[in-house]
Amino acid sequence: MATRMDKTEKLAFYTARKRKGDTQRLAEASGYTTRFVNYVLRGERNVNDTLANKMYRISYRRQTNNSYANA
Repeated sequence: MATRMDKTEKLAFYTARKRKGDTQRLAEASGYTTRFVNYVLRGERNVNDTLANKMYRISYRRQTNNSYANA
């Protein structure tokens, strides 16, 4: 049985796959401001479930940034 990722795991998953322009996309998709999304990504605010799910859905099919650097 597969276990679900918690909010912190989703943040780490997203951080490894973050791309330019994602902050704006997350803000539009979640209804939060870009400033709040930046605070969450920098760790100054806690990750809520809505934002964690949006981060995961945006990045789940992407390769990690390290795989681009090693290629």
